[in-house]
Amino acid sequence: MKKIEKGSYGYTANHKKRQALKTLIFFSLPLALVAVGLLSTNEKINLLAVIGMVGSLPACKELVNLIMFLPRKSMEPSLHESIHPHVEPFTHLYELVLTTYEKNYPIDSLVISGGHLVGYTTKRDLDVRGAETHIRKILKDNGLRQNVKIFTVLKHYLERVDALAAKTEKEEIPFTPDERYPELTREELIMHVMLAISI
Repeated sequence: MKKIEKGSYGYTANHKKRQALKTLIFFSLPLALVAVGLLSTNEKINLLAVIGMVGSLPACKELVNLIMFLPRKSMEPSLHESIHPHVEPFTHLYELVLTTYEKNYPIDSLVISGGHLVGYTTKRDLDVRGAETHIRKILKDNGLRQNVKIFTVLKHYLERVDALAAKTEKEEIPFTPDERYPELTREELIMHVMLAISI
């Protein structure tokens, strides 16, 4: 199964399938060890059973990851077809779930253009102000200042993206490359930060 990278269209569905397969594989070896131990010694507590139980810890980690993804769905193909022609010229991301200690913010589409970060979510009840504040704070903590606007109405999102595309002059923003990632441009660094805070 081909891996789809985080931030790409179809990532959520692909990740769920890969995670289910990984979880199955990771559990099969410890279960096999426990079964062989039981069959060969006729005792519940044996060396192979102990190794199998300890070996199930990585499988449990994979299971937790799968459980976190189960309620999520990939973007509808029709929605992707509506959005993609508008965002294609920009640095853009799809299917993000930005995380905080208190709550998560699902963002279906995100565009980075100069000093602007514009997002769209299909969750009408999303705490938009909270999401915008969270993104601004994370970027500021990484030495990046950005105008952030999240939309819950597709038409408004596409109008804003089109307005950014219609700008004739490129915005000049002072930027000192991050010493950890000296090869990244400003927009690529913002994209990197967004991916880092998304599950």
